Amino acid sequence: MISAILDHPVTRLIVVPLLTASYVATSHADEPTFPQRGDIWHYGVQAPGGRGVTRYATVEATPAGSSWTVTVTCGTHETRTGRILSRHVGKGTSERGRGPGLGGTYVVEGVRENFILTLRGAELDLPSQFTDARCASGVGQLSTGD
Repeated sequence: MISAILDHPVTRLIVVPLLTASYVATSHADEPTFPQRGDIWHYGVQAPGGRGVTRYATVEATPAGSSWTVTVTCGTHETRTGRILSRHVGKGTSERGRGPGLGGTYVVEGVRENFILTLRGAELDLPSQFTDARCASGVGQLSTGD
C-alpha cells in the first residue's frame, strides 16, 4: 500500500521537492558563517603545561586572497604571574577545508608545522590541534580580532 502511494506521480511531485529542500536546509544550517573570505580572525587556546605552567597557542589571521596569512605564537607562561617562559613564532597560511575545518601550515624555527580548528556552525568555542608539541591544543576561542 505504501509503495503504491510513493509510486503515485502526484506523491513524487510533492515528496521529492520536500526532501530536497530539507537536505539543503540542514546542510547549510551547520555551515560556519565565520570566518569567511576577507574576514580577519584570531584564535587562542590554553592548556595545563605541568606544575605552575600553562601552555598557549594563538593564531592571528589576515586576508590574503581566498586564504589567510597567519602568525602562530606558542609557548608557556607561569600560571600565577603570567610571566612568559617560552615563546615560538611562526608564519604561514590558512584555508577553509571542505569539511568543518579551518587549517593551516606555518614555519617556526625552520620546521613546518600544522594546525586545524574544527568549526561548529556559529559557535566560537572550538577545538584545535597543533602538531607542534610546544603549542597548546584543546578548546579555545575564535574571534573577529576586534
